[in-house]
Amino acid sequence: MNSFMTLDQVLERADALPALPEMVVQILDMLNDDHANAEELSAHINSDPAVVAHILAAANAGALGAGGRVSSVRQAVLLLGVSRVRNITLATAIIDRFKAAPPFDAQRLWLHSVGVAVCAQEVAQFAGLNVETAYTAGLLHDVGQLLLFTVDPQAYAQVLRRRAERDIDIVFAERGYLGIDHAQVGGELARLWKLPDEVVEAIACHHVSGESEPQSELADAIHVAEVLSHALDLGGFDKTHVPDLSDLSCARLGIDWTQFAEHFPRIEARFEGARITLGL
Repeated sequence: MNSFMTLDQVLERADALPALPEMVVQILDMLNDDHANAEELSAHINSDPAVVAHILAAANAGALGAGGRVSSVRQAVLLLGVSRVRNITLATAIIDRFKAAPPFDAQRLWLHSVGVAVCAQEVAQFAGLNVETAYTAGLLHDVGQLLLFTVDPQAYAQVLRRRAERDIDIVFAERGYLGIDHAQVGGELARLWKLPDEVVEAIACHHVSGESEPQSELADAIHVAEVLSHALDLGGFDKTHVPDLSDLSCARLGIDWTQFAEHFPRIEARFEGARITLGL
């Protein structure tokens, strides 16, 4: 027996998830600000002890042999760079607040999301897109799963069971049992959060099927990053199903896999560094 629900019914429960932290909203506002600097970023970060702890740990891990211990966020920003600090901040603040109870494995979801975010950065850099925006979209691409589980934990447990038993893509398990999928839900949730339109569209279209196809280069990048993260097994899944890959997305991004394969070791190294920094 299925448990169909409409998109409107799910979004009516959007307040069951925490709101985006104010610090995250402020940092997202800085994504396309070429003049954002260490002082401004540090001022936002200092309001969150968990974020400060992760950033100082990452800075001190990289400061070995550099002389002296890093003891302030401003020092950490100068050492790590604005881009890396912004990524650590977003990931820490979001992962720390968006959790779920068993049988939903929120830690594994975020581990996979960080993998997609790291892949998205590399794909975006290769294609000449905004690397910071790609990281953000990659990090949040599966947030719709959290909302679907929160709305009806028992129904979503059935979705996860179907996915495992039939070895199918999660969106097909969701549509078959719920009538909607997490990409649709995540896109609308991102819209409610007033995220940039390109991020909304990238989240909504990161799975390719007969019902959705990426319509922008950023959406192409997140879709390719999703597939790549599964192919490289960056999410820690014991038995990972690699989603279908859009040849059109690859063509639009100019990706030739025989050449792009040289990026794989750097992606894996960055993912491992992010995993350690975030305690995942």
